[in-house]
Amino acid sequence: MGELFAILAALSWTLAAYGFRHLGTALSPLQLNFWKGLLACAGLLALIWVSGQWVAIPPEVLTPLLLSGFIGITLGDTFIFSALNRIGERTTLSIAESSAPLFAIGLGMLWLSEFLTLWQWLGAAMIIPALFWVLEPENPAHRSHPFLGMAFALGAALCQALGMVFMREVFLAVDMPASQASFLRLAAGITAIPLIIGLQRKAFWPRLTGRQWAILALSTFVGTLLAIWFQQLAVKRTEAGVVQTLIATCAIMAFSIDRIRGHRASRKAWGGMLLAVAGVAVIALNGATH
Repeated sequence: MGELFAILAALSWTLAAYGFRHLGTALSPLQLNFWKGLLACAGLLALIWVSGQWVAIPPEVLTPLLLSGFIGITLGDTFIFSALNRIGERTTLSIAESSAPLFAIGLGMLWLSEFLTLWQWLGAAMIIPALFWVLEPENPAHRSHPFLGMAFALGAALCQALGMVFMREVFLAVDMPASQASFLRLAAGITAIPLIIGLQRKAFWPRLTGRQWAILALSTFVGTLLAIWFQQLAVKRTEAGVVQTLIATCAIMAFSIDRIRGHRASRKAWGGMLLAVAGVAVIALNGATH
């Protein structure tokens, strides 16, 4: 079941990305990160209030929970945006989305003693190279500061993996509702952003039209509230490395949507998509038998 929630998280992020892109330059990356996080926290609080799902948290899990939000969201997103500005979208996503599963698998083995089955390894080995085929990254050598950009992309991948492993540690220690975990992780992730915006002396309040606020609210509901809720449900039930690998398929889903919209792709990209789908099927079937 955890594998299904991971795929739903990836799908939510993919669909919301198209909405966030419509905001264009109306919001800076940090503004977008903060306001979508704040709106999602408000929605999660309403869900928690209605459901009454809230449990006491042992002090020993508070540190990994807060670190998961700060490292995975604050630092991870900051590194992603820094890489995007230096080496472009395709190269950034190729490096980050293919490296994050490897980091999560390795950290899961070292930190949590979670070892993947042979079928899970096979699925991951199919998905990770498929990302390069689908994204078809360009050579970043002609970009400004290409090595710094690649370092930021790898840093983002490591932060994503650390955030995932820390949350897995929390769920192994306490049976916390996914809505509560989502709220606390997201709140920890956005707390430091106003300080960063202030230090950079950039605008804090967004100047959006009514239509842009509607796009932001809808995209936040799908791509932040639902996505992080699905992610926590997945991490609660499945190994961190498996969850991170399946979430990386958001690039494959974006590829599929672009094809539906009429965009052309190379044979290599189509082959990558088919390989990734096969990898997801292998992991999902393994989960179904356990």
